[in-house]
Amino acid sequence: MNINPESKPISEIFPIEGKFIYNIPIYQRNYSWNNYNIEEIYNDVMNEEAGYYIGNLLVTRIPHTPNEFDVVDGQQRLTTIALFFLAIHEELTNIRDRYIDANKTSKLGEIFALQADIARKLRTSEGDPRLRLLDQDAEIFKNYLQVLDDKPKGRFGNRTFGKRYKFIQDLIGEKEESGGIDKLSKINEFYHKLNNVELLRITVNDLTDAFSVFTSLNAKGLPLTLIDLLKSYYLSEAVQHFSEKDALEEWNKLISIFSNDGEPNSTAVTQFLQNNYDAFEGEGTSSITKHASLRKYEKLFNNNGYRYMNTLIINARIFSTIIPKIKNDQDIKYGEELETTISKLSKLETSPVYPIMIYLLKELHQENISEETVESVFNYLVNFYVRRNIVLKPKSSNIRSKTIQVVRLLQKENNLDDISLSVTQNILDKISPSDGDFLSALKGSVYDISPQTVRFVLIELERKHGRYFNKQNQENFDQYESNGKPVWSLEHILPQNLNLKDSWKEMISPENNDLASNLQKENMHRFGNLTLTAYNPELSDKDFVYKRDYRHKDSSEYTGLRTKLFLNESITREGEKIETKDTWTIEDISDRTEKLANLILQEFPLD
Repeated sequence: MNINPESKPISEIFPIEGKFIYNIPIYQRNYSWNNYNIEEIYNDVMNEEAGYYIGNLLVTRIPHTPNEFDVVDGQQRLTTIALFFLAIHEELTNIRDRYIDANKTSKLGEIFALQADIARKLRTSEGDPRLRLLDQDAEIFKNYLQVLDDKPKGRFGNRTFGKRYKFIQDLIGEKEESGGIDKLSKINEFYHKLNNVELLRITVNDLTDAFSVFTSLNAKGLPLTLIDLLKSYYLSEAVQHFSEKDALEEWNKLISIFSNDGEPNSTAVTQFLQNNYDAFEGEGTSSITKHASLRKYEKLFNNNGYRYMNTLIINARIFSTIIPKIKNDQDIKYGEELETTISKLSKLETSPVYPIMIYLLKELHQENISEETVESVFNYLVNFYVRRNIVLKPKSSNIRSKTIQVVRLLQKENNLDDISLSVTQNILDKISPSDGDFLSALKGSVYDISPQTVRFVLIELERKHGRYFNKQNQENFDQYESNGKPVWSLEHILPQNLNLKDSWKEMISPENNDLASNLQKENMHRFGNLTLTAYNPELSDKDFVYKRDYRHKDSSEYTGLRTKLFLNESITREGEKIETKDTWTIEDISDRTEKLANLILQEFPLD
């Protein structure tokens, strides 16, 4: 086996000179990274030092074409980076046009040079894309590359690839508080940092060798975590004050908090260390990076490691109560309402606000704040995040910075019960989507933006307004099957299967069945077309009447869309009448979307 590993900066993966081409083989899947994956890599590039390592790129050589490679592992990362470059090019065009309108010509040469470099990175000298994607993605990508020639790009906004690119454009072009720094300088900074990001490109001769390497790279094992690296710093200091056995015992108290079946959860450990530093040790409002935290904790342990361990254990116990699937510390108990609110936050991907959560819970642990105040702040965070996850603004890094700012302000105060909620609101309201933006997003396509948040919102509506569950019929929205899937899942009334049946085509577009596919794509992911069901596989892409009247063989009641949920009342009834609906049209979806959007706006206010 011939393996050639090389550490390569992105500037060499996407070179200005050369004919390197990366081909996505037919056995790969289409681009599937979500917004969270994209924003995470964006933040890493922005915040880590130059030369930051972002992962592996496993490729095989294509015979007789020395400059072409098939991508076996790393295509999601590679595609994202290519889209970053394209979005930078488009944002530079916007900046260039503003300069021209303002008769500012001094920076135009710099802009044109940057755009020329990006064009050469994304296309070979023959004009071919340097990254050859699979058919569905390739169609959109080639079309989008037309902007390199100042041509307009097509409209593919309803496809996943197009939506992810729009999210990347928003990341690159977002207007941040920049302290007077020229936007061109910020774009330039990100461009050069992106070029310096490191990938380990591993080249093998054929797919068999690639599979062996891929299996080894992804084999289960015990990864070296940040806390493993810190262990030596702690022990070297602690053994000067008590025995190695006692020092190890203290260490194990910490690591066991994040252990399941004896193995530490490396992600939870890293999250804790970063959030602990941001909440209690940092001084500014910028979040510490993974690399920087290693040096900071080394200093903390070297200064007073054996004493600091006690503080770290207490903070870790508190932190373990807010992260999903850990909660190992049974000694820390909260009231039922606060527990419920923490559970809600865990379902909304709220890690950027962990610093304020761990800070307030630590103050609660020390009896410096009431549980009612903590609950009020956490309820505000729930509403803030529902809005954020639907609108997809602001960026997680902005939320993180504002959250740390809240903590710094609270650290200066003694009357936490009086000011915690108002300080949190005053800071986060400034970056939260307005009611208008929230309502507009609620009326659009939401399922493909954040299905987890959509499910959360529908469950909250049902819990508040529904009468289906009672003492004899216990609610089970939070229960999961043995395969890990929730008992109640989201159901598309108009199916999302793109091979739409004729009965559905006739229902949503009776005058022209050929238009049904486009109408389906535009409307299937809207709130008005979604409900909750415990029988998603059984309903599948069946026709409307079948879904409406479905009964499970073990039930004497309707278990399809006639299930007596509050959410289903507007699906199966004709307006205020008792008559049962026989059709489900685009107008029905729009009407129900309008009603649900206004109801959701009322349920998740910021005031």
